[in-house]
Amino acid sequence: MLKISRYNVIVGLLLFAVVVEAASAIEWAAYPFFADKGLVLARTNATIFAVLAPFSPTLLILLLYTWPVRLAISFDNKFSKRLKSHFDQLSKSLLLLFRPHTASPLAELTLTRRPRLLLVVAVALAFLVGLIPYRPTLNPMMTPVGVDAHFYIDYVNQMLGKSPAAAISYAMGFAWEGSRPLLLVPMYLTAATGLVSATQTYEALPAILGPLLAVSTFIFVREGYQNEKIAAVASLFSVLSFNTTVGMWAGFYANWLALSETYLFLTVFLKFARTATVSRFVMLTLLSISILLTHPWTWAIVLALTTLFVLITLRQERNVTIAKALVVLLAINIFLEVAKSQVFGGLIVSQDTSPILSGAGLLSSQGPWQNLITTLFTFYDGLLGNAILLGLPAITMLLLKYKDRFERLLIVWVALSSIPFLALTSPLQTRILYDMPLPVITALAVLFLTRQLGNRPALANLLLLLALLFNANYVLSAVTNLVAVPF
Repeated sequence: MLKISRYNVIVGLLLFAVVVEAASAIEWAAYPFFADKGLVLARTNATIFAVLAPFSPTLLILLLYTWPVRLAISFDNKFSKRLKSHFDQLSKSLLLLFRPHTASPLAELTLTRRPRLLLVVAVALAFLVGLIPYRPTLNPMMTPVGVDAHFYIDYVNQMLGKSPAAAISYAMGFAWEGSRPLLLVPMYLTAATGLVSATQTYEALPAILGPLLAVSTFIFVREGYQNEKIAAVASLFSVLSFNTTVGMWAGFYANWLALSETYLFLTVFLKFARTATVSRFVMLTLLSISILLTHPWTWAIVLALTTLFVLITLRQERNVTIAKALVVLLAINIFLEVAKSQVFGGLIVSQDTSPILSGAGLLSSQGPWQNLITTLFTFYDGLLGNAILLGLPAITMLLLKYKDRFERLLIVWVALSSIPFLALTSPLQTRILYDMPLPVITALAVLFLTRQLGNRPALANLLLLLALLFNANYVLSAVTNLVAVPF
């Protein structure tokens, strides 16, 4: 009797899953050329998402609040030592993954052999995904998608009716209370050429912002780990993430752009922390100002993150130079924010966010759990209720090492997000989730899991491919459903 090894069975099952996910992605990408009744695999994939979705709230709690457990482990007592023993084995494996002077543990992953080519794939995929809602077969009327669409289009049209100086002044002070000029002004300048309309400049945004986020994610992770293979995988997951789906559904294009600027800012910040130079400080200042002029909410989070990280790091590394530089950076940003408000009449950050806080209520009237359910399954048609994109980062949070500067930055980022999270209303919770580095820590989780299969490259490659295809299905279905409802 022929015996089949367990290894071959697992490979066969993974290969079958990859084929199903790939075929499902093709169905979504080719819709509506397939008849509605022919979307069998896409329907199956949607069922899998629906079955996994109820786990999302629990996984989100684990993602946000693993860090207090990790903090408890750092203390010297019996309870801490008992907790620490449970994490040691997993932590050793992750350390091997990112040790810079050892042979690359990703060498057996076929997809990562040419990381720059993989980055090109990520950029191309982001570009194509951005065009899907505007395919004539899906959207024959070319209706702009995104809840905030009318704001962008109306503001740019208003600017087109003014002189160039008056238009820029309008963007700096009146349009969105002066909070989005760095996106509105390029849109205006493009439409002012007469080659495209204000509506067309808006419709082009996702095809521009998606590739930009992929590139900035690559640069950020490459600086953090000094490893282009890890960076390339992270860039792919930046495309297959909430940033794309929620960004297009809601029209959060200023926030989307600000995230790209944030990754670039933090890249320069890490370089500056390693070697402080005047040129790097100038770049930091310019990038911080660009975030301020793009999306003040993200700007406030970035400066809070940077400040908290410097304060924590100062206790360990005694790097006074970076602390002094941060004080100057904060002073410059605050001065320019107040000056902009005085000159152009826009609101400062505290005024800009106060209507959000007062309109929604800072504290939720629902219980924390019910509020979390609303956040994940009611807002944005439930796009945040993705158990995979919440569960994989939860794994990463168990394994990140505080001693590593880059991983410490990721830990602090998540910890900062988690502190007010449960007390906030659903709209504010969704914006916090959108501004977290979820694509980066999702990629790290997948790479950790493949690392455990280092001596079985077939399994490792199939697992990585399956994770990418599963999330590709999520993104393709989400952007297709913006303009068409196949089932």
